[in-house]
Amino acid sequence: MYKISANTSFIGKSVIYMPSCHSTNDHVGTLLSQDKNLKEGTIVLTPEQTKGRGQRGNTWESNPNENITASFLLRPQFITARNQFQLNVAISLGVFDTIHHLAPSGTKIKWPNDILVKNKKVGGILIENFIVGQNISHSIIGIGLNINQESFVGDFPATSLFMESNKKFQVPRVIETLLENIENRYLMLKNEGYDRLRQEYYSHLFWYHETGSFQEILPNGEINIFEGQILGVNENGCLSIGDESGKIRHFGFKEVKHLY
Repeated sequence: MYKISANTSFIGKSVIYMPSCHSTNDHVGTLLSQDKNLKEGTIVLTPEQTKGRGQRGNTWESNPNENITASFLLRPQFITARNQFQLNVAISLGVFDTIHHLAPSGTKIKWPNDILVKNKKVGGILIENFIVGQNISHSIIGIGLNINQESFVGDFPATSLFMESNKKFQVPRVIETLLENIENRYLMLKNEGYDRLRQEYYSHLFWYHETGSFQEILPNGEINIFEGQILGVNENGCLSIGDESGKIRHFGFKEVKHLY
């Protein structure tokens, strides 16, 4: 029996530990298909994820026993389908709180759901929402955090807490802190509403009100690169960017890419 000693009321109270797993998100989905009453906060945790999934269909690179790869179940039925990005904001802030405490210099949230340290990716979030009627029925939250990994072979800028601090961390303790922070932000969303969380999200958002270069793929398949400023995220979860002409444009998850 694997137990997490996090100071939480429900997230992490029921733990399924797997020595190896293709995808923790997929495994939570399998458990839910077998038991529709699976407890909210149930977490699947593994030291070795062989086919971890990220946004845009990417895979998640993670050495065994060095990082956090976990997924858990939430039932945010108080959130409408239209406002589902609010959950993304709450979870992102919970992960941000954890990383910022351990690597306080240069930690940012990159829309839609990456965590950066000094412009390099240290964590990713994959949220799968399931809608019934007008509201979210349940959500599977997958989180990957680079903790003690010393190098990466991918062609994207990645880092770990060890690489930023030259210090090894106790992964179980980081997991406990992570779950505490996520539950705190989730309950803030549930009990206090979205406005406060949105402002905090913006205060930590990568390139918020800063000029940067972006890439979009046009309907004809051509690539367009433009300069713009991130102005926020609209109610549908689209990134709002003011371009060089002063026009405000809105982009979905796979429609625009930061160039840096």
